[in-house]
Amino acid sequence: MQKYAFFFDFDGTLYSHSTKSVPQSAQEALCKLQADGHTIIIATGRGPNSMELIQRELACSCDTMILLNGQLVFHKGRKIFEQFVPQSTLREFLGKAREYGFAYGGYCVNGEVVDHMNKRVAAVWNDFHNPIPAVLERFEEKYPLYQGHLYITREESDVLNEYLNDYVMNWSHEYLVNLISKEAGKSRGIRWLLERYGIPKEHSFAFGDGYNDKDMLQFVAHGIAMGNALDDLKQVAEHVTDSVDEDGIANALSLYNVI
Repeated sequence: MQKYAFFFDFDGTLYSHSTKSVPQSAQEALCKLQADGHTIIIATGRGPNSMELIQRELACSCDTMILLNGQLVFHKGRKIFEQFVPQSTLREFLGKAREYGFAYGGYCVNGEVVDHMNKRVAAVWNDFHNPIPAVLERFEEKYPLYQGHLYITREESDVLNEYLNDYVMNWSHEYLVNLISKEAGKSRGIRWLLERYGIPKEHSFAFGDGYNDKDMLQFVAHGIAMGNALDDLKQVAEHVTDSVDEDGIANALSLYNVI
């Protein structure tokens, strides 16, 4: 049997936010893939502090995870690849955020940080069921970031647009935009892992639902968008399956005759 690599986004792809769980059909599908000798990899915008949660939600073990939209790769709990945001562009937009009084932060080697606390910061991390970030004023002068965060609304982002040309903006909460370097993306981590595992690109699949999955779906041989995905993602996908709550993962894998 031909062996393939399968890359799965987590939130909205494997994990349903309506049921707060990974559907049973997806659990069984991943276990079947793994039992048949295929490689299963999570590719998420979440950071290392979510690895335990992700593993807890999956019925099968997942040794390798691409985190922070391709900026980090962990294997068996150990960091094996990292890429930081360029410091020159980072200081410019964070300085402007500070001028407007917006809370800003990101993920550094010490974990999630924020320059100051406010109600938005608390709301975001409470909704994510994750600890509140460490408060470190002007952290950017000391610690490089894997990914930047701005605690703003979509309307407020207009005043910062001219300073964010080097970034892809990915909204994960009404008060949080993730800033991903255009030089990064999940496809960077996927490319690195395919080379490491010696898996041909034509043997790769990826599943996603959000804007930060676009480069991943375009890079692999078979990019599949969930039925609940953004319209922009559906337009670049090879196939659009059903939603996460309608057995989209299992249905697509059956369609491709891999389970």
